Amino acid sequence: MVSWIERVHVESERARQAISDSFERLNVLAAGRFQKEPAAVAYAKFVQATDGAEQQARRFREVVGPMLASAEPVFQQWQTDMRSITNERLRQRAEMRYSVAKERYDAITKNAVPAREQFDGYVKALRDHAAFLANDLNAGALDDIQDEVKAVARVARELDRAMESCWAAARAYVEESSLPAAPGR
Repeated sequence: MVSWIERVHVESERARQAISDSFERLNVLAAGRFQKEPAAVAYAKFVQATDGAEQQARRFREVVGPMLASAEPVFQQWQTDMRSITNERLRQRAEMRYSVAKERYDAITKNAVPAREQFDGYVKALRDHAAFLANDLNAGALDDIQDEVKAVARVARELDRAMESCWAAARAYVEESSLPAAPGR
């Protein structure tokens, strides 16, 4: 389970970068100022960043599912093992540590599960913009997408916050759950 949480940690950080890159490319395109590069190049970079966001959404989904699946038997076994402890102080300590670990895990899932779905929706919104502009990349089309770009901006900010919270929660879980370092020589 901890290895899956580590992967969620890594993929949530990568997701933040993919979200940032893809939204930045949409903003460049939507601004319609093409002094640095032609519109077709800006569009191609936006599509490429959208592809990257889609791949990252898939990778994030591919680590969240197994993390969820691996956690249930771990926490069930932990509860079973706690009930078998006959020393009252040790059992109370185990129950407390279980509660803390479960809270940390729940903090990850509270953000990761909704972010997984939201990330897919975000990518669909980017794909919609790419399809809209694919054959009609001109000033009028760019004017027509301005309100939608603002909506995508809100989703991107919310998704970034969710990924950041997921990243922080996963990091905290891994730091608290990792084995102690070997003593130095």
